[in-house]
Amino acid sequence: MAQGMTAIPFRPLRVRPLLAAALLSAVLVACGEDDRGVETVRSSIQAHGGDLFEAMEARFTFRDAHFTIMREDDAFRYERIYSDDQGAMVREWMTNEETGREVNGEPRTLTTDERQAVETAVHSVVYFSFLPFRLLDDAARHRDLGTAEVEGRTYRKVEVTFDEEGGGADWEDRFVYWFDAESHVLDYMAYRYHRDGGGTRFRRAMNRRDVGGLLLQDYENYTAVGELEDVADYDRLLAAGELVPVSLIVLEDVEVRDLR
Repeated sequence: MAQGMTAIPFRPLRVRPLLAAALLSAVLVACGEDDRGVETVRSSIQAHGGDLFEAMEARFTFRDAHFTIMREDDAFRYERIYSDDQGAMVREWMTNEETGREVNGEPRTLTTDERQAVETAVHSVVYFSFLPFRLLDDAARHRDLGTAEVEGRTYRKVEVTFDEEGGGADWEDRFVYWFDAESHVLDYMAYRYHRDGGGTRFRRAMNRRDVGGLLLQDYENYTAVGELEDVADYDRLLAAGELVPVSLIVLEDVEVRDLR
């Protein structure tokens, strides 16, 4: 619950099933949602490990930073430890209640900009590392883009955008995901970002493996040759060979412990 909000007892209404379905559809349309997009994402989350993500501890290394992720019920703690340019040991974390930093064991007071920078850096690694989990967060909005043939397989394309309220500092970014129509796993994703001058990226999953019950994967990271109007067209660029490799997104030494 957001700070400063007061809990109001919820009293469910008795609504006939057909009317309830109509009301739900109206709400989804009003919010830019559609049932097919939501169900596609939900099926993919099940294929990648289901509710394990909501009650687990994970540890991994990403680009020389060590991450510990803990989630249990509605509580979470995300932490990263790394050495800065001066060789100091930095520990940063974010929880439901606070965001903090220690340098060589000494706590540091964060300005508003520094706090936001820590939250963006830590949360973005967690978000991308554990896709498709978090794609059904309250601030997420889904739109089914139909099917597409990519490298000989059929996929459902789903656009995901975010509300400003609860959508984080980069809420204006736009994402498109390609989910295998048979296995429901996430094979490709593309997005347009606005930070640091903006741009687009396309990622292709690789090194998929089951770690402690979670289906995790690394990614090849690409950008487009020239300007790209719509990131949903990245599948066409892949087929045409019009992609430029940028980097690899690799999680190392991954461990997952089930807390259910």
